Amino acid sequence: VLMLGPKTGPRLVVSLESAALLPGLGIGETVDLSHLADRVIEGGAEGVMIHLTSDHGLISEDDLARVADVCGERQRDFCLRVTTAFDHVERARRLKADRIYLGREAKVAQWTSTSLFLKSHIGHIQKVQKTLKDSDCALFVTLEPTLEAAEQALRYGLFTVELDMSHLAASLHSPDIDRAFDALSHVLSLGRYLNRHGVEVHLGGGLRPADLRVLARSGSFRQFNIGRRLMPEALNEGLSAAVKTLRERMSGAGRGEDTPAERHRRLTERVAGMGDIRLKEGLERFCREALPRLEDPQLYAAERLLAGPLVRLEALVFAANLPASFAGIMLIKYLRQTQAPGRSGTPLRRAG
Repeated sequence: VLMLGPKTGPRLVVSLESAALLPGLGIGETVDLSHLADRVIEGGAEGVMIHLTSDHGLISEDDLARVADVCGERQRDFCLRVTTAFDHVERARRLKADRIYLGREAKVAQWTSTSLFLKSHIGHIQKVQKTLKDSDCALFVTLEPTLEAAEQALRYGLFTVELDMSHLAASLHSPDIDRAFDALSHVLSLGRYLNRHGVEVHLGGGLRPADLRVLARSGSFRQFNIGRRLMPEALNEGLSAAVKTLRERMSGAGRGEDTPAERHRRLTERVAGMGDIRLKEGLERFCREALPRLEDPQLYAAERLLAGPLVRLEALVFAANLPASFAGIMLIKYLRQTQAPGRSGTPLRRAG
């Protein structure tokens, strides 16, 4: 089983794909990717990623060589995202990339998944493994974040994978708390499952800066790969400052004021400060009896629910028919059992 590097906390790798493909660049106009790579590393990232796909013509061989040199000089990882086109793998091998992420082609400006269907691509994956056998490149195969894909990866002996978060990432910051809870529950349980079987798991594809602290708390994910979603902050703050802020959020995940105990304390204080509301007594009992045992994703859901309008929480607790998507949330389950016991056993219906 291949486990890369000491487990000292999650790593951050920043993709410069968006910077190289800024809208409005004309023929002959380029961005100095090596300079941007230096700024990313200055901000605290452990690596830099470049995408090699058919429509990324603005990234030249000289660009790649210079970025590789910067990463080597600064002792950071040079990562390449490649497709199943074999010439991309050969280029990555020649460039001596530290990590290669193998996925499907994704066109510029299209928010599509790059994950591979293992049953269809296992032959090609094995060919790539053979090509890289005598190199120092570590191969990560990009997968859909599903149990089926995870089980196939184990069946085929793939112990270094990246989960493509293109679809789940949109749910993590959804205003619909049940949707966010389901997405977080799913990816955390999948990460734990793969970890138990000795798989090193990276996350990429559509991650937003706000997602990383929530995901980094779990300890199941060894590395986060982020790119396009960081660009708005980079344009406002500067690339190095944006990466530094993101790195600090990740480093603080689950530590200091972000430990479960501190999060429990803040929720208890919030409940204590509430006025004379219908749920006050039930919430105080919840904080005494159930809250000390909560961890993510249940703790995350409780924080989201208590941060929003309490009228929404009351509606869920006293609803005659609770939407099934909320049925797994401990805070709601507890309050329905204690505040509305006559309704806690009513048949559930699906939302929408």
